[in-house]
Amino acid sequence: MKSDSGQKLRQASSAVCMLNELIYGLSDQSLCVCLQLFNKSSAQVIRVPGQNDHLTSSGQRTGVREVWKISERMYTKDDIIHCIGSILHEYMSPEMWDLPTEQNSELCLAELNVPMHFFRDTTALQQVMLDGIGVFGIILGQDFAHSGFMHSSLYLLLRKLISSSAQIRIASDAVLRTLAAAGGYSTVGQFVVANADYIVDSLCRQLRHLDLNPHVPDILASMLCYIGASRDILPFLEEPMRAVSSELEVLGRHDHPHLTVPFLKAVFEIAKACTHESISLPDEVQSFSVKVRSEHQAVESLIEKRRETSVMPGTVGVDAQPDFLSLEYWEDLLCNLNDMRKYRRIVASLAGSCLSAATPLLSSTKEAACLVALDIVENAVVSIAKVEDAYKCENETKAVIKEAVQQLSLDELLDDMDTAEDVDGNRLLPAMNKLWPYLVICLKNKISMPIVRRCTEVLGRIIQISGGNFFVRRFHKDGYIIWRLLALSPFRRKTLSSMDEKAIILPYRNTSLTSEEPMAEISSQKIQIAVLDMITEISSHKRSAIALESVLKKICGLVVGIAYSGLIGLREAAIRALTGLTCMDADLVWLLLADVYHSLNQRDMPLPPIQDLVDLCDLLPPPMSSKEYLFVQYGGEGVRYDIDPSSVHEVFKKMQDTVFK
Repeated sequence: MKSDSGQKLRQASSAVCMLNELIYGLSDQSLCVCLQLFNKSSAQVIRVPGQNDHLTSSGQRTGVREVWKISERMYTKDDIIHCIGSILHEYMSPEMWDLPTEQNSELCLAELNVPMHFFRDTTALQQVMLDGIGVFGIILGQDFAHSGFMHSSLYLLLRKLISSSAQIRIASDAVLRTLAAAGGYSTVGQFVVANADYIVDSLCRQLRHLDLNPHVPDILASMLCYIGASRDILPFLEEPMRAVSSELEVLGRHDHPHLTVPFLKAVFEIAKACTHESISLPDEVQSFSVKVRSEHQAVESLIEKRRETSVMPGTVGVDAQPDFLSLEYWEDLLCNLNDMRKYRRIVASLAGSCLSAATPLLSSTKEAACLVALDIVENAVVSIAKVEDAYKCENETKAVIKEAVQQLSLDELLDDMDTAEDVDGNRLLPAMNKLWPYLVICLKNKISMPIVRRCTEVLGRIIQISGGNFFVRRFHKDGYIIWRLLALSPFRRKTLSSMDEKAIILPYRNTSLTSEEPMAEISSQKIQIAVLDMITEISSHKRSAIALESVLKKICGLVVGIAYSGLIGLREAAIRALTGLTCMDADLVWLLLADVYHSLNQRDMPLPPIQDLVDLCDLLPPPMSSKEYLFVQYGGEGVRYDIDPSSVHEVFKKMQDTVFK
């Protein structure tokens, strides 16, 4: 980094400010401001058609001074446009915008002696260049777009809208609002949507060379999140999504391994926008369905009334017929339903593409890629579930419309309602069937603690969304991978002796797996807390608790062993899990807890309420060793049986006071 770089940046900023002021000084807006400022009280502006304006003092004509009317001179406007185009070409130079504005950029990592003032000077330069774009938009008005300047600068403004620098974000937002107002748009969202085809075209071009354009995810985030135009932008994103998906396949990841995370970030922005839009789909369709049902009831009431009065439909005058009896009215309702269905299919298609692109990355050994893939999976599953809900409501609404059309004998609409089969009604469970093996691989990750923790969170969420019935057999078959995380002691290292325990290593994949678990003890403990919280979340809800029915005894045994052990850091999480498991079988949980507690505390043995009942000590005879406890037998191999008496007393009393009242 040269020592005079800061001075050059400040000189460039000063030059940009001068250019902005010079161009603004040539505009009619600047002249009007000057006239109002200097001649408001002492002179009047007299406009004569075909002549220049003249200034006369009040009552006396001491002289005539021409006011520049540059915009009315021949060829002058073209010269200004040409001049602005030359300046914008310099403003849009990539070398200007690739300069870092913060310390953690790639250039700063390469240059160790970057002074702090360099970042402030770079921020100031980019800020005044953004201001210049806004000034040019004010001066040219509609000509700013007609000359092609709008399309070249809009992409840059969206990119800088989520810059790490607050000054640049504020300047970009102000310029976008200015250009929107100059173009006749009431909001920035409308302004961006009107130019969406140009933006998406630029996105598609730059996605083909993401190594040269790593900021594409920022553009997607600006359009979909910050501007709030996701509903209008999503239909344009199917082609970019196909380009991203192809780059996330095996060959694409092999050719460009350093671009995997940027591509995943782009997919994440699309998945997040799909989630935002899909959440509102069922409510919109439900609201429309209520309206259709009310109109259908009105039709039935009118038909029934005509039958009672023996009045034929043809005898009613045209003026007396309500609107809901006309062909056009039901045709409009059907068009609205078709528009909802079309948009729902777009959201479903994008969400499915996001899920398909991210699912294989769950087996990645790179932490950043796997974490982003998990976020994509969670958002995509939520979107698909909401799409299915909207689909069911659409079918019910369509049936009501069809019945009303038949009652009104509007046969022309019946042919339009016979559409092809829709697959959105059965997307979720097939997607879960493809997703489950990759989630299992992700849970086997022995390198990254954040990956396993995040995977348990996503797994708990998707089980609640999809329902527990689908996962009963899968927990019975593959659940040992999850329970093994609970069974292993975080302070006892385990050697990976068998080849079956190792992950599949592809020839081109680099790995640092060793013969011993590389994870630290505290990381293993955090993973166990995450698994216990997942059990709490699944067992606490009736819809998802069914997934644990086939392995309930084993889970209860493992959790009781953790709660009664000396690991204080896991105690609260174990108590939460036991509280959730009581929603499924409170008697089983109490029996496992009481077996240990009353074996250690014979004095607190409760007496039977009546004499005919057998004493508790006869039902639960004291074990000969700790391995004979019920929770050890239910928990199976790997369950902790190193009981801590103080933990037993505290956990049992807490459960007795809060749950078993």
